[in-house]
Amino acid sequence: MSYAPILAAAFVLWPVMGLLGAQGYGPLLALAALPALALARPKMPPASYALMALAFVAWAAISEIWSPASRGLISGNLLEGNFAIRASSVRIVLTALFGSLAVAGALRIATGTAQMSTRVMLGAFAVQGLLVAASAVFGGPVVAMIYGPDAMEQAKGFQNIGRNANAFMLVLPILAAYLAARPGWRWKAVAGGVVLASVVVVVQEDSQSALIGVVFMLMAWTIVWLIPRTGYRWLICLMAGYVASAPVLIGFAINLMRQAGISLPGSFQSRAWSWEVVIGKAVEKPLFGHGIAASKTWRETYADHPAWLAQLPGFWADYPVVPGHPHNMALQIWAETGVVGAVLAGLTLVVIAFRLPTPQSLRPDVRYAIAGLVGVVASLFSFSYNVWNDSFWASVILAAGAIILLSRRTRASI
Repeated sequence: MSYAPILAAAFVLWPVMGLLGAQGYGPLLALAALPALALARPKMPPASYALMALAFVAWAAISEIWSPASRGLISGNLLEGNFAIRASSVRIVLTALFGSLAVAGALRIATGTAQMSTRVMLGAFAVQGLLVAASAVFGGPVVAMIYGPDAMEQAKGFQNIGRNANAFMLVLPILAAYLAARPGWRWKAVAGGVVLASVVVVVQEDSQSALIGVVFMLMAWTIVWLIPRTGYRWLICLMAGYVASAPVLIGFAINLMRQAGISLPGSFQSRAWSWEVVIGKAVEKPLFGHGIAASKTWRETYADHPAWLAQLPGFWADYPVVPGHPHNMALQIWAETGVVGAVLAGLTLVVIAFRLPTPQSLRPDVRYAIAGLVGVVASLFSFSYNVWNDSFWASVILAAGAIILLSRRTRASI
């Protein structure tokens, strides 16, 4: 039996997990990965890029030893329904292992055996797109009905809508590239319409990171179109350089904008202040960092920064400048895992860049799906999630599996 139907079955649940605030992609990845042991029999030892990624994850897990956020490995009871994996290190290690299995299994799918599975997958992505669009129109009344009149509870609902939009952004490049690669100008017009409609929806939902994701996706497509031989290397090595130089690069950019008198929108200004604090934390322990998830324990408030508080309403005084995490994974890697973690993360990206096939050697749909995914991930990496968010990385790995599945569909069937 092929591994393709297993992946297809997982993607049937993809839009459901999105509706639940994208928090179920970790368990979904595990369910998809375990059958790979029997059906696909991944090759051993793992590929070099997988080994580098596992080395970074291992270092992050080791940093739990000196992290002030360490709270033990697990809590609750499985039989009582309150079991939880408390340690970020355990969650991210499990995600890396399941991800390695799923990708290895997908790579063993034979070309020409994924026709129906690909149709199911693309259909699921289209359904999620429709649900995201519906959320932009009906989200307010639905959230009020489910979460009640309390504004704080409603905020959780709108946050889930935003997370669903971010999850759709990960598969938008796959859907758009597939449509654009179909013969005839009409399909290219449909692909353009899907991208344009996505922009309208994320603007309506005020999902700024998702909107930047679309911009980065278009930029990545342009780079691969202009540099068909080495486009992937440029894209991913730029990401590696960004990770390696994040404290200097972001600190320089913030100072430059301050000197130029450039005002940022509210959410981005608060991120910039958060990043300044995190850069300071990275300087405090540059070699090994403060330990995984340490940013959860940083209680510095706006009251500690009167110049920043003067630009905000007074009730912000007790609000933490770093609200749980810095919303920038590169800076978080530096602050929590130090130079060692940043080097391992950067090297992982470099190895991936040089292991990928050249863009011109791939079918157009696969070529631009890969580039677009890199662009969207770069946006979410820079502005949205905690670097130890296992659900986010599980969704990225599943999206990569979707591209592999797409590549196993024969060109004649497109």
